[in-house]
Amino acid sequence: MNPVVIMEILSDSTGAFDRGKKFTYYRTIPTLREDILVSQDEYHVEQYIRSDEGKWEYHSYEGANQVLKMESVNCELPLYEIYWDIEFESK
Repeated sequence: MNPVVIMEILSDSTGAFDRGKKFTYYRTIPTLREDILVSQDEYHVEQYIRSDEGKWEYHSYEGANQVLKMESVNCELPLYEIYWDIEFESK
């Protein structure tokens, strides 16, 4: 009902919607502090953080050894844990 963090797995068919209209809706949720978008094709996580002034800041994490820092819930999560037991197809 009152999310602080929303984390979603992106798909090819919904990625544009998730970054566009859906994020526009999420910004209206007063309790939301972070929106996390996780790529399904590679070690890549995008993070939007709402500042105390209400502005949204963008952070990008790439590579298995990067650490996603979610300050709003006092959590650090290495990308290799998000992608635990996932094998990517060679491009």
